[in-house]
Amino acid sequence: MRFARALATIGVALFVHGCCGSMQTEPCPAKLGAPVPEKALDRVHAEIAARNDGKLYAGAAMVDITTDLARAKKGIYLGGFDMGRRNKGVRDPVYAHALYLDDGREPLVVVSLDVIGFMNDDVRLVRALASDRHREAIVIASTHDHVGPDTIGYWGPALGGYLPVCPGRVPEYMTLVRHLTARAIDEAAKSARPVRLRPGTGPVDPTLSLNIHPEIRKQKDDVVRVLAIEDAADGKPVAVLANWGCHAEAMWNDDQLSADWPGVFYRRWQAEVGGVPVFVEGALGGLVSPNPGDEKMAKAPEIMDVFLEHMSTAERVALMERVGNGFFDAVRAVVAGATRTYGPEGVTLKVASKRIELIQDNWVFDYMGKRRLIRRDATYRGGTTVLSSDIVAARIRAGGEVIADLATVPGEPTPPLVAEIDATSPAPVRFTVALGNDEVGYIVREADWDLAIYEYERQMSLGKPTGSVVLGAIKDLRSGL
Repeated sequence: MRFARALATIGVALFVHGCCGSMQTEPCPAKLGAPVPEKALDRVHAEIAARNDGKLYAGAAMVDITTDLARAKKGIYLGGFDMGRRNKGVRDPVYAHALYLDDGREPLVVVSLDVIGFMNDDVRLVRALASDRHREAIVIASTHDHVGPDTIGYWGPALGGYLPVCPGRVPEYMTLVRHLTARAIDEAAKSARPVRLRPGTGPVDPTLSLNIHPEIRKQKDDVVRVLAIEDAADGKPVAVLANWGCHAEAMWNDDQLSADWPGVFYRRWQAEVGGVPVFVEGALGGLVSPNPGDEKMAKAPEIMDVFLEHMSTAERVALMERVGNGFFDAVRAVVAGATRTYGPEGVTLKVASKRIELIQDNWVFDYMGKRRLIRRDATYRGGTTVLSSDIVAARIRAGGEVIADLATVPGEPTPPLVAEIDATSPAPVRFTVALGNDEVGYIVREADWDLAIYEYERQMSLGKPTGSVVLGAIKDLRSGL
């Protein structure tokens, strides 16, 4: 009887998966009303280069990527936590936040999306929409929003809630989000003007976050890295780039689409400061989450049980507000204290990128990939799955002084790994952009891989060598900057 039921379950799974095939056929962008890319990045950079005035230029833009698909009654699949979770409404919009920097020799674009993750295949498609000449200078990161759209495919319908049978990526949404992200890059480039920079770092209230593992509760990052950009002519804010590591999951498995706590930060920044807020994740892996507080954490040994059994929706909203407002306070304090400015003259950019290969030693990811539940190009060598990704590193100098460094990590790095990455940079302000240009899961230091506390992280990681490959690539790139 059990064997017959198992066969029936497998049969249903295969049937449903077959029916899902049409869900992966992406429609024509024009039929969806997707914006037509202008590739303004190429044109604007050529104009600034021809001007040759030795000034630093910057522009920024926010484009709503919620779409009518998410606002419709049926909704779209949300990434993170339960499989098959469609949103039943929109608590607040999600955006593509784009920052464009250009010194007349090289451009740099940093985009942050309020989604669970954006795979390298999709990054390359957006780069092709946004530029013909400077694609490798485009960084596209994700806030790892757990009440944002499933842009990976992992969280689609599943039998019994556990056996995935259809991808969670909605093809129409993916087409729109790629074109809307390219639009954000276009708008940021077109708004470029001479700017001054205010880099700085400062403390974040340590009670806002915690490491969910009791053994390493305080192993997390309580520092925010900030780059404030202001108009050189009138001093008005153009944008702020803020980097901190904490999962965007205060709302946990809610069914209302939202940007979670980063959305609170965005709204306050626009209302009280001005300019475009760009948040990029940092040392969030292994695993740093919003802190429900000591009273709530005392109710259950596992944070999942705390959220599911002891926190109402109203309490989750209050936590979202507390973390978002606390982060706003930290960023604003850094900007207020960064009295030294750089530019517009004498500031230079240097950008480098490198393709890397990552071995996928994870049967769950193999299952999802081979059944096209996650759409990701892979190479198979003697039974080994190999993924291609990339690392981007950038350096900002004022005269001969290094004032800021940036490097991307293609997943969710643990705090000890980010500390090693930071040690490769001489800059006083170091941006480690987690989920930069990819999302391959948790990335643990090779020296920490076998620690018992990382059992869950190992289940959601490519494999043991990933951290060393990423660290080595960043070291190589920074040696040439």
